[in-house]
Amino acid sequence: MHTASRGRVNSLYVRANLLDSRTARMARLQNPQIIVHNTSPDGSLRGAAMQRGIPAITVEIGDPSRFQKRFVRNALIGVTNILSQLRMIPDEANASEFEPVVCTRSFWIFAKSGGILTVHPDVNTWVRSGDLIATIHSVFGELEEEYFAPQDGIIVGKHVDPVCQSGNRILHLGVVENELPAVVDDGHM
Repeated sequence: MHTASRGRVNSLYVRANLLDSRTARMARLQNPQIIVHNTSPDGSLRGAAMQRGIPAITVEIGDPSRFQKRFVRNALIGVTNILSQLRMIPDEANASEFEPVVCTRSFWIFAKSGGILTVHPDVNTWVRSGDLIATIHSVFGELEEEYFAPQDGIIVGKHVDPVCQSGNRILHLGVVENELPAVVDDGHM
């Protein structure tokens, strides 16, 4: 469990290998807004656990340096639900506040140049292919770059620091498709 990095914000979301029935169940019990299918990159704690047959998920609890009580409450309910499901505590699973959007994959869109960044859509909102999602202006206010959604998807997280360098992450887009890919790595470690 952790939050977004400084300068970025997240929805309450879970990364889990949805091809594994145990982690798929854990992801749903966690009460997230969004579940992202991700098969655990090499070098991650979750990946190491899964390679040893230990089911593991990653829970992203919103924004850094903030107490988002709603997200904390739902994450705590989620942990309680998982412990209850494993019969480690006697409580029964609590109903979820959210009906999670299940993304078959996700990816980050990166800045091609530096400048003053504005990311337009809010976290946990839908965009359509071709929608304007971000702009970069020079310090003098001249438009340098425009970024458009490459496909339909939901905003999982985004960059909020207006200072942007070439290569910075702009927006994390979750994609909903019909089939789960066998291997998915969205660049998270």
